[in-house]
Amino acid sequence: MNSDRGNLDFDNGGSAVNQCSDCWRDGDSFEPRDSVKGDVARMIFYMAVRYEGGDGFANLEPNESVNNNTAPYIGMLSVLKAWSAGDPPDAFEKRRNERIHAQWQHNRNPFIDHPEWVTSIWP
Repeated sequence: MNSDRGNLDFDNGGSAVNQCSDCWRDGDSFEPRDSVKGDVARMIFYMAVRYEGGDGFANLEPNESVNNNTAPYIGMLSVLKAWSAGDPPDAFEKRRNERIHAQWQHNRNPFIDHPEWVTSIWP
């Protein structure tokens, strides 16, 4: 799926993707299947607060445009907020967050534990 998405920004719409049931893409955006939209949005929100530039990382941020190409803007903020609200953290995502914390990275995605923080940071 990553090769189909490439550098496309996250947004709604487009044409069906053959290799992914319920995924869509067009020339400047990619839409994942409904069951993972909130997961994707929360990952992007985590990256936006975690990677603020410096330390060799780009400053990743959602914005309100698509066709950002290789710029570190990775999705339509309003769409990502809607995806997060429409697909709240489920048991699988919470378990993955716990395992990442306990076994590998020893940190957590706060937007899984507190999805309400999305609208506190991005009103």
